[in-house]
Amino acid sequence: MDRPLSAVWAAAQGGVRRRKLQTVGIAVVVALSTATLVFGLGLLAASNSMFDDAFEEARGAHATVFFDSTKTTTGEVAATAQAAGVTAAAGPFQTAALTEALVSGEMPIRGGDLVVAGRAGSGGPMDRLTVTSGRWVRAPGEIVLRGSAFGPVRLGATLTSPGHPPLTIVGFATSITDGANGWVTPGQIGALRPTGLQMLYRFARAADSPQVRQSLSAATAGLPVLSYDSYLTAEQEFEREFNELIPFITVFGVFAMALSVFIIGNVVSGAVIAGFRHIGVMKALGFTPAQVSAVYIVMSVVPALLGCAAGLAAGHLLATGVAESMAAGFELPSVGGPSLLLDAVGGGGVIALVVLAALVPALRAGRLPAARAISAGTVSGRGRGRRVQRWLARTGLPAPVALGLSLPVGRPARTVLTFAGLCVGVTAVTMGFGLYRSVMENATADPEGHTSVSVRVDPAADGRARLSEQQVFALLRAQPGTAHVMSYDNQPVTIPGLPSGFQIETFTGDYGPFLGDNLVRGRWFTRPGELVPSEAFLRLHHLDVGDTVSLQLNGDQTTVRIVGSFAHQDPGRLMLDAASVSGPPRPIERRPISVIVTPGTDPAEYADRLNAAAASDGVVAGVTVPETGHVADEMSMFLLFLLIITTTAAFGVLNSVVLSARERSRDLGVLKAIGMSPRQVILMMVTSMAALGVLGAVIGVPLGVLTHHGVAVLAGELLGSGTPAAWIYVYSWPLLAVPAGAGLLIAVLGAWLPAGWAAATHTAGVLRSE
Repeated sequence: MDRPLSAVWAAAQGGVRRRKLQTVGIAVVVALSTATLVFGLGLLAASNSMFDDAFEEARGAHATVFFDSTKTTTGEVAATAQAAGVTAAAGPFQTAALTEALVSGEMPIRGGDLVVAGRAGSGGPMDRLTVTSGRWVRAPGEIVLRGSAFGPVRLGATLTSPGHPPLTIVGFATSITDGANGWVTPGQIGALRPTGLQMLYRFARAADSPQVRQSLSAATAGLPVLSYDSYLTAEQEFEREFNELIPFITVFGVFAMALSVFIIGNVVSGAVIAGFRHIGVMKALGFTPAQVSAVYIVMSVVPALLGCAAGLAAGHLLATGVAESMAAGFELPSVGGPSLLLDAVGGGGVIALVVLAALVPALRAGRLPAARAISAGTVSGRGRGRRVQRWLARTGLPAPVALGLSLPVGRPARTVLTFAGLCVGVTAVTMGFGLYRSVMENATADPEGHTSVSVRVDPAADGRARLSEQQVFALLRAQPGTAHVMSYDNQPVTIPGLPSGFQIETFTGDYGPFLGDNLVRGRWFTRPGELVPSEAFLRLHHLDVGDTVSLQLNGDQTTVRIVGSFAHQDPGRLMLDAASVSGPPRPIERRPISVIVTPGTDPAEYADRLNAAAASDGVVAGVTVPETGHVADEMSMFLLFLLIITTTAAFGVLNSVVLSARERSRDLGVLKAIGMSPRQVILMMVTSMAALGVLGAVIGVPLGVLTHHGVAVLAGELLGSGTPAAWIYVYSWPLLAVPAGAGLLIAVLGAWLPAGWAAATHTAGVLRSE
């Protein structure tokens, strides 16, 4: 038994060494495909397990509840820990809200109030904090902030708030539970004039938002709940970040695997055809059909194993790095991610696909009779494509072009595999261009994305009288080139019966053109009393267009009607007219003002003119540049995947031309002997693939458009943000011309190098055997 296996191994080794180009190609293709697959599977596994693992490790709270300490007592709040359905609880902790908190007297610490809790330690049975830098508070006058240091917000800096004693920042900590933004000692909290009590709960039933609300209502019945935070909000935000990538990675991974199957099948079938004589010799030496088939399967599996190992390592490291980065951004104490078992499953699946791709041509090699194999290996195949060649010769096309167009007909199976690879490549490029446009539409969907110039008013300058909002608007509208002007503000708001953490964005002025075209359903607000929240808000809280909600702001409550929703994954964003809420607006000095200039007006010149004309009024203008940093990250990933797929497709073309040149070496020798120049040989070989590239574009472009539509809709559903029509229908005819030319470009680039090799073939050496 050993000798037949040794013979198979020896023959396979010889084949691997002889066919270096195909061997390296299989290894590279499999490595790229495996890395893509393992990366996607690793992120998918992380999205399913990381948050849950970290939540259990840190003993996170299902709900963080804030009570009004002026309307209830500490004992009454503490008694809720024994309520039915509560499995664990911690607190109550006294809380205080620091308004207009500044660090080093200059930098606002956050947009709204800074909620500080009095807490003795960072550990405990619930909400175990992780001190990331510095230390925990030990004495009055110290504070630990949530998050990490940035700019002047650093260890040793002083935090001040009007009417409160200064606090020194001694540490930074992370928490998986929403709630407090800082912690002081229980003895310090009294000096901050606490007005609330914080309680942390874990419930027996907390699988979704309605269950959390029901469990919380049962535990706190009769007590004055100010607001609460649900762990589901943090979980949804975490999963949203991962889900942004999963659809794109999955589709690109499928494309890469499909290309691998096509190319590996093409390589092995080509090796069988080009190795007819070798097959005949093996059979003449006594190799059985099973051994011959095994030789060609082993010739594919050996480089595939090497490529798979490299791809597993690269994909695992890439997925782990991305998972760790995202976990740090969400303050998670532990990291899940790809496992060795998952790597083994992914690698095993890739190798299984390689074996299946190689099986059919390998079985064909085993069934080939020895006499036919030896004779077939000495001459070129005859008869195939002759009718097409004669028809093309009568069309009057140049001979190299006519011959090139007829070459694919001679090997229909190989042509189909090469053509399928080109179609996949064009489909991927088309989808990639569409995703780029969709991501850019997403990045510029907010009002900032439609703003040409941002304006602010200097609050203090030489004792000048402060301008009112109406005066600022009148000043801007009087400037040449002004099309639209509006101001907006962000304020925290509470909604009775729902978790806290909402931010209302109130607009005044001519705000319609700033709101964009990212509506998922309904319409934008046009008057006071109308609300447009994010689509994620509606889905999380099971609300719909036409429902009403009550907003509590500055001690007042107002009811507004939902008239639409915009695409955004943040469930805490609410937009409405500023007149919808009561109370005086913040001073114009603290509210950004946005301007859209008329078509043809340069924003930079407009800002310079405004600064010169309104300097005495304290008006300062600057050009608005939308924040697109995350777009660059996503597009880098898209570009990487597109390079993988197009390179793989180009290699498929290269392999096909190499095999065609080897099979037709005699024909090429005859053509050169009768006067065909090397340039004409190159033209003939490139034309054979260019024709497939054009046809691949005809089919691949529509498939790419459909795939983009499906991926865009799927991404919106996974994120819970919805997908506006403007983000789906992003293609125009000029945009489609680029991926349409990609098929031709891939085909030409893939064919050019082997065509040059064929053109350099010496005629005498080829015809010596005749």
